[in-house]
Amino acid sequence: MVTLEEYAALPKHPRYELVAGVLLGLPMPEYADHEESAALACYQLGRHVFPKRLGVVLGSNYGYVTIKEPPSTCRNADVSFISEPRLKIKPDLFGMLYDGAPDLAVEIISRHPVDFEIPRKITEYLNSSGKAVWVIDIDARTLTVHIANAPPLVLADADTVDGADYLPGFACAVADLLPARAG
Repeated sequence: MVTLEEYAALPKHPRYELVAGVLLGLPMPEYADHEESAALACYQLGRHVFPKRLGVVLGSNYGYVTIKEPPSTCRNADVSFISEPRLKIKPDLFGMLYDGAPDLAVEIISRHPVDFEIPRKITEYLNSSGKAVWVIDIDARTLTVHIANAPPLVLADADTVDGADYLPGFACAVADLLPARAG
């Protein structure tokens, strides 16, 4: 059984999530489109968040403690947003883990066996103070918005996603979060 403190002390590569006290290896994405979609999400969120000082937008190396009591669980979203007010009241654990979920977690389906964890991650994020989870499916060219106590909202690449109450004023085309189609 691995503790949160032991998990925080691990080297960053290879990367792991801690799931009920057990390390789950997170392989590097096998497809460039996964990284491109993550970069596009960081860019689109960042261009709204940073000028207004609304909080931080982070990549996949920051951990979110979704279950603190042993056996603990710590997840890594592909992209995440934490609002400024929440940053002030929820300090880091061991210098690199957030005690709870981000306001917004973005998960990208990457055609990898660990994708089976995404439904469980959605539940954990929403049950540990997260406000929304976006799941980007590059192949289907969709973005599914998950919020607590509401059915998932599936948006196509021609649709617009907004930040509702978890990221007020944010809006962008779903297509702007997806790699351009070849051809």
